[in-house]
Amino acid sequence: MARFRLRLWPVWLHPLWSFFTALFMTAFGLNWLWEMAQMPAYAEMAAHSWGEIVLTCTVATVGDGVITLAIYGVGALATRRLRWGLEGGWNVYATAALLGGAWAAAIKWRALAFGRWSYTDRMPIVPVLDIGLWPLLQLTVLVPLALWIATTWTRRRQTRDM
Repeated sequence: MARFRLRLWPVWLHPLWSFFTALFMTAFGLNWLWEMAQMPAYAEMAAHSWGEIVLTCTVATVGDGVITLAIYGVGALATRRLRWGLEGGWNVYATAALLGGAWAAAIKWRALAFGRWSYTDRMPIVPVLDIGLWPLLQLTVLVPLALWIATTWTRRRQTRDM
């Protein structure tokens, strides 16, 4: 019996959809854990229970997943290759880390300037930047980590499906 598969997109696009899904889901999972762990360092959240902040952290984490995809998009535009992140390599992860750090700093400066949040004494402050260390490290570390995990998963899946 012949196997029939309905394809809604071209064959070359399928690995990319799998990759982008894996990238978003990985970024979501990693960032959700990070958000929950750093909440006691924010004055607005420190007094609340885990159950009270879980929705706030989940919404913020969706934004972190979108930011991760946007950082990937910036890299794709700069290299003019949609598959640039699938190539791996130190330059891909370094670029993702630099873009993640820059994006995190911009978000934190804006939020602090507009009084959206403030820090408790549990938050180490980066002296020159005058922003919290944990939120700065969050996108700097987790964007390249999510990219590496998604790339590794996609490559293994492609190898298995061949």
